[in-house]
Amino acid sequence: MISERRLTMILTLLLCLLFPASALANAAEPPSFTVIVFKPPPGLSLALLLSDGMRTEPVTLSKEEKGWEAYYRFFYHTYPGGQRSLDGAVLIVEYDEGRFECDLPAETFSEYNNLLTLDIRAQTVVSGQPPWRTPTLIALRVLLTLSGEGLIFFLFGYRMPRSWFAFVVINLVTQGTLNSFLTGPQIGAYWLLGFAFGEAIVLAVEMIAFAYFVREFSKRRAILYALTANVVSLIVGGLLISKLPI
Repeated sequence: MISERRLTMILTLLLCLLFPASALANAAEPPSFTVIVFKPPPGLSLALLLSDGMRTEPVTLSKEEKGWEAYYRFFYHTYPGGQRSLDGAVLIVEYDEGRFECDLPAETFSEYNNLLTLDIRAQTVVSGQPPWRTPTLIALRVLLTLSGEGLIFFLFGYRMPRSWFAFVVINLVTQGTLNSFLTGPQIGAYWLLGFAFGEAIVLAVEMIAFAYFVREFSKRRAILYALTANVVSLIVGGLLISKLPI
């Protein structure tokens, strides 16, 4: 039987993952909006043409590329006129094979961290992202994690079906929860802090879970496996997330 102390620790850590609390602190300014572009064409750049007449030159959006996606961000500090006179701004899209302009959704400047998606072929910008994007990226990251940690699990000598069943269930819960929070290009450069903190919680949960549910070998081996697998995941996963879309 699992002890009350261990059960309390497991439930507490799971609650921390499932119900994170919000906190306010000094930090870098979040972008007004982020534009996602899938498979951007060569030389793609985005700029914001303001309609108030205060500036003749468009404001170029900062660019970040990850895998098959590119992110373009607009920050209020790049525009000295402030937020109030941005209504009616137009997005200028330029790339090696063409140029066009398109209107932004009405809610673009309603708050910070708005997410938009640019369709080059249709020459339109819409609010939000495709419904398949987040589940696909979460599934990809979880699958890569299970592949790597599964290899380590195998190298530790685990062969019994019930051990592998426990391995899959535990990792789907922990890694699925962690990766569901690490999603969205709006998190910008702060993903590393969240990833490291989340991995620390996952490590604690998995050490307890593997020691209790995986009985093929000793608890010491199960705990050592969880420690080894999560250290490798922290290093390799950090490198992958820095290169792959989130």
